Amino acid sequence: MIVTPVQAANLIQNGSFENGGDPGVFQTINAGSTVITGWTVSQGSIDYIGTLWQASNGSRSLDLAAGASPGGIKQTFNTTVGGTYRVTFDLAGNPNASPIIKDMRVSAGGSSADFSFDTTGKSNSNMGWLSKSWDFTANSTTTTLEFIDLTNSIAGSALDNVSVIALSPPSIPEPSSVLGLLSLGVLGISSALKRQS
Repeated sequence: MIVTPVQAANLIQNGSFENGGDPGVFQTINAGSTVITGWTVSQGSIDYIGTLWQASNGSRSLDLAAGASPGGIKQTFNTTVGGTYRVTFDLAGNPNASPIIKDMRVSAGGSSADFSFDTTGKSNSNMGWLSKSWDFTANSTTTTLEFIDLTNSIAGSALDNVSVIALSPPSIPEPSSVLGLLSLGVLGISSALKRQS
C-alpha cells in the first residue's frame, strides 16, 4: 500500500505551538529555552505569541525575532538515511514594525531554503498566513529542523502549523527483485561452471 502525504504521520511534535507555558499576549523567550513543548530556542530570542495576533492554526504562533540578534527555533526527530521528507509550515510576518519584508530560513539534513513574506496591508487581525513547503533528503538517523529569522529587526517572520512527513523511504529493492537478482546470479554461476567443464 502506498502512503500518500495526506495519510502520513506528522513527525513534528507540537507543530502549532499550542503546548507550553501560557504566553498571555506574548512572551519573549531566549536561546536554550524549552518552554514550548518539543522545541528549543536555538539562537537569539523569539516571541511566543498568544493573543497579540491571529494564529493560523489554534491560538498560538511565533515571531522569530524579538531582540537585537536573529532568533531561531529547532526540533530533532527520527529519520531514515536517504529518505525524502516534506516540511510544511504557515508563514506570515509581524506587521507592527519595519521592515515590510520579513525573511526566514528553514534548514534540515544539511540543506536549507529561504522564504520571504510581505506584510503590506497586514494587521494583527488579518495576518495573511501563507502555506509553504520544502523537501529535503535525510543524511542521518536523526534530523534537526530549524527555522531562523533573517529580518534583522525586533519584528520578524511569524511561524505556525509546522509539519514534517516522509515522502519516500530510501531505495530498497522489492523482495521479488532480490529473488530475481539471486536467480540471475545462480544462472550466471551455473553457466560459468558448464563452460569450465
